[in-house]
Amino acid sequence: MKVPSSYHFDGFVLDACSACLRRDGAPVRLRPKSFDVLLYLVRNRGRLVSKDELFDNVWANLVVTDNSLVQCIKEVRQALGDNRQTMIETVAKRGYVFTPIVVESDDTPLPTGASTVDSALLPDQPAPAGASFNGSRRIAATAGIVAALLMASSAWWALNQRTASQPPAEVSITDRPAENRLSIAVLPFGILGETTDDYFSVGISEDVASALGRFPDLAVASPKVVSRFRSAGLTAEDIQRQLKVRYLVEGSVRRSAEKIRIAVRLTDLPRGMLLWSESYDASPAGIFAIQGDIIVRIAGALSVKLSKLEQIRAANTPASSMEAYDFVLRGRELLTRLNRITYSQARTMFERAIALDAQNAAAYVGLGRIDLSAVALGWTADAEAALKRAEDLARKAISLDEFNPAAHVLLGRTYARMEEYERAVNILRRAVALNPSEPDSYAGLGDALLWSGNVEEAIKALEIATSIDPRLSAEDLFSLGAAYFMAGKTTDAIRVLERITNRREENPFIYAMLAATYAESERDADARSAAAEVRKLNPLFDVARFGSLFKNAEHRDRLSNALKKAGF
Repeated sequence: MKVPSSYHFDGFVLDACSACLRRDGAPVRLRPKSFDVLLYLVRNRGRLVSKDELFDNVWANLVVTDNSLVQCIKEVRQALGDNRQTMIETVAKRGYVFTPIVVESDDTPLPTGASTVDSALLPDQPAPAGASFNGSRRIAATAGIVAALLMASSAWWALNQRTASQPPAEVSITDRPAENRLSIAVLPFGILGETTDDYFSVGISEDVASALGRFPDLAVASPKVVSRFRSAGLTAEDIQRQLKVRYLVEGSVRRSAEKIRIAVRLTDLPRGMLLWSESYDASPAGIFAIQGDIIVRIAGALSVKLSKLEQIRAANTPASSMEAYDFVLRGRELLTRLNRITYSQARTMFERAIALDAQNAAAYVGLGRIDLSAVALGWTADAEAALKRAEDLARKAISLDEFNPAAHVLLGRTYARMEEYERAVNILRRAVALNPSEPDSYAGLGDALLWSGNVEEAIKALEIATSIDPRLSAEDLFSLGAAYFMAGKTTDAIRVLERITNRREENPFIYAMLAATYAESERDADARSAAAEVRKLNPLFDVARFGSLFKNAEHRDRLSNALKKAGF
């Protein structure tokens, strides 16, 4: 396979042929060994590169001290302006991860100012309104060892092991995630037996889908989309045609107080062939081992080649308490209903989970999502304190599970709310890299790009999110509508925003954006009607604060003028 001659990321061009780093066409000084370290990290972006691996590949056949590597990393960070260590993350006592999106090229460097996101590598809530909060917070380098809990058979592993230096598979942001990868869907598991707790069986299947989505060789259909295919009577051909996947995972759950039985099967849809099936009986505490075995057995049946690091990612440090896990699943289900009462109930669920299991990363993510949503929806009088809590909760979750995409999405969205846009974009790119099949990661990236002023790239990311999950949340569709508005695509903006209001979402921010868009389209009567709806839903609606997250002053002025035209 031909090795690319140059790599483009965050305004930089790394030219492997001339051994030169450039920014906006100007060379950036780097010593030869520092350049070699950067080149190796860039070529292995998105994965943990150990110190020993760097020594073996950069200082081959030479004996050097750790200080040599430390000095090179320091020089590279200075050259990149990476003072906060968000581009090159340090994983304590283990190595480094290069996080930016990278575009490979065999041609001449991109022209100055050219975007690198539309051919980007694949690595939660938009903020339709609210005050701006700035801060100079430094993301602590995550540390700790994630136990590799999933083990395949030794024969399968020997056959399929990928070399440690090979980077994870990556996909352009303009590509559909399912292209050139094995496509699979996990249907929500059916319920059998004594209980009717649907949230539990749905949560189990979603967690299996999420874990499979961390494998770069798999394109996993969004659980939100798949959930619509639960009704009886659909044939394999129907599912294959509508979901556009080759492989299907189905299962059933029978649960009692003393025992859980899970039956799972994997089918090759085009060939109508059952590839694998298994039934598991265990105590409630054994659910995590069952999930792990399911994931590895499916991967083995599909001959997915997984590196050791990817197996660790799939392990996803599980809760030690079955009861805590149950509370997390209940909390997730409550968050699907957007109102203060259910969010308050969800907070209780996540807090009870943490009380039972303080190492449960998913529970911290759930709590952080509640704080972030409270800011976005105007449900808190102290937005700055809520954002700080969301940041701390996201960082706590990452410290417990450094490969958790949802935790990175939470942190990235929180930084976007704080107007720390560059940090937000870098972290959300990392989230996409961790799970290229997750719509929330693309939606979060689109939000951060929108607020930072990169409208066209925001539209691309948000459109990918909607292609994965056509029933994207109202908040994320708001961001897509706002991006269309800023791009002058008012017809598209109205289509998306009206789609939200047709759901009977009583959100004044959505009606405010719709009023502005109607006004831009010379639909004055509709604009006044939408403005009246805003005043009815929120008599204290503050026009001056609405849209204050837009970094670009022209964007803020455009929105303000349109709102005035609508009658505000």
